[in-house]
Amino acid sequence: MNTSSSATTTKLEQDQLLLRINGTLPDIGTLGNEEKSERAAEVKRHGINTNTSCSLFAKVGETNQIFHLLVDVGQGILKSVEKSISDLRIDTSSLSSILPEAVLITHSHEDHISELPLLADRTTNKSRNLKVYCTSECRDQIITKFPKINSNNQVSFNIVQPDQTFQLGPFSIIPILADHGENSPAGSVIYVVKLANHKVIIGWDFLSLPNVDENLLWNPDLAILGTQSYNPHPQTGMISVSEAFELVRRWNAKESYIVHYRGLSDFEEATNQWFRGPVKAMTTNELQKIIDSHLQIIGSEGKFKMTVAQEGMVWDSNKSLAQSIQGKEKEQLQEDSSGQNAPQFVEIESLQNYIFRIEKERNDDKLKLMIEDRINRFNLEFDKPRIVENAVDNKDVLIAQGVKGMLAKGPDLRIEIIPRPEGSEYYIKIRALKGKKNVFNDDILINNRDTQRLKRYIKENFMPSVSAANK
Repeated sequence: MNTSSSATTTKLEQDQLLLRINGTLPDIGTLGNEEKSERAAEVKRHGINTNTSCSLFAKVGETNQIFHLLVDVGQGILKSVEKSISDLRIDTSSLSSILPEAVLITHSHEDHISELPLLADRTTNKSRNLKVYCTSECRDQIITKFPKINSNNQVSFNIVQPDQTFQLGPFSIIPILADHGENSPAGSVIYVVKLANHKVIIGWDFLSLPNVDENLLWNPDLAILGTQSYNPHPQTGMISVSEAFELVRRWNAKESYIVHYRGLSDFEEATNQWFRGPVKAMTTNELQKIIDSHLQIIGSEGKFKMTVAQEGMVWDSNKSLAQSIQGKEKEQLQEDSSGQNAPQFVEIESLQNYIFRIEKERNDDKLKLMIEDRINRFNLEFDKPRIVENAVDNKDVLIAQGVKGMLAKGPDLRIEIIPRPEGSEYYIKIRALKGKKNVFNDDILINNRDTQRLKRYIKENFMPSVSAANK
């Protein structure tokens, strides 16, 4: 979300996350000639010279101290970071310094580490060394490029392991191994950063994520994706914008930022007279229009928001959450016969794997159920949905009969809401059974808030059935 600066000083609340885009460019020398590339001409016209990077700001525990975590530090980043404090209007008394408390490095390419020595010098002048988190391979590559920072003990390297979570200030961080193509440095990673219930994927500079557990990437609040081109071009070592559409859907990333765009490879499609996609390096506005148009065509406009990021853009977890809740409530309400708003359906994004939607047919004694994972989508309909009374321990059990067709009967349904023993989450245990065959049988993990929404919807929309208790 792009937010404008407030006239008052920003005071971060507990569990609030601010993320600022410090820069969006790839290696500036690879943008091409401005006579040929409209993207290169735009960059030169606006005097943009900042590589891809972001800063994350959050409170530390119950204190007023703000932790600043920087991700990558290529060309122009330090100047941009200095400006971020005025952009965000953060109370500087709660910052130990405008310099970051720590730096995450994704990989050792020049456009992601070039100002690391300068940052180390400035940090040393503050009577502390710079804490850098990266893989062991990345550390060795950095030391080879910048031996001074190691010999002078300016940097404290902290080694991270792919798929192993570590804590850094208020943040919980998981590195994910990344393949950056033929020129991929060993030990390249992307990061999944969590703060309380907020999850951000910092995923620039990857072509694939070998052997990744995609549960780690499911349902982020924000995904930042690096794309060198609009059309797929594996030789760039990065995903394309068109491939980003698929990742956004597969990960259920409601909001995403596109960074690192260059577009030169798309000129290759111009030789194909049958090709109907972009065939040039587009400006920011042109690329945004194409993205918006594509989302509208595939019916995802409103569900997914993809923004071509620009330096200085700020994402606020609190405002994003509020907008998400308001959007769901507006979408799910309809006016009943008394003139009051009542839930038309409940749609829940699970903590892993699934999107789940339940809807009571208003004029018929029927129930519609939609369950979508990364690959499949189940659209099921049932007759005579009823709440089971006198169920053991709780009444959060819903059953329904299969719909009778001309040749066969559909599956029967049983839904139970079960508390998870080791936490505040709940399982929706769903079994759709046709004879002895499972049409769907799995446990869907949801948070407490969504559990209460679902319980309330079931109670308000379905009648109890005494006879169902013994089924």
